[in-house]
Amino acid sequence: MDSTIDLDNFACSSNPLEALEYLLGKEVVFSISRDSPFLPIIRTKYKIKEISREGDIIYFKISSDGSGSMTR
Repeated sequence: MDSTIDLDNFACSSNPLEALEYLLGKEVVFSISRDSPFLPIIRTKYKIKEISREGDIIYFKISSDGSGSMTR
């Protein structure tokens, strides 16, 4: 079963990039606001697969190889 990690929630981590690194390779779905200043960094640093959008929230997974540009 996949877990969803809200990268906008400070209870998750004060640094969403740190949370991503920690959970890299795990079967999790991440959510982040489309307006988050971290989203462009995540898109540049990781190969992500967008799962869905709900309003301003984007749900995505990190591809198995983890690095490179975004895939939809």
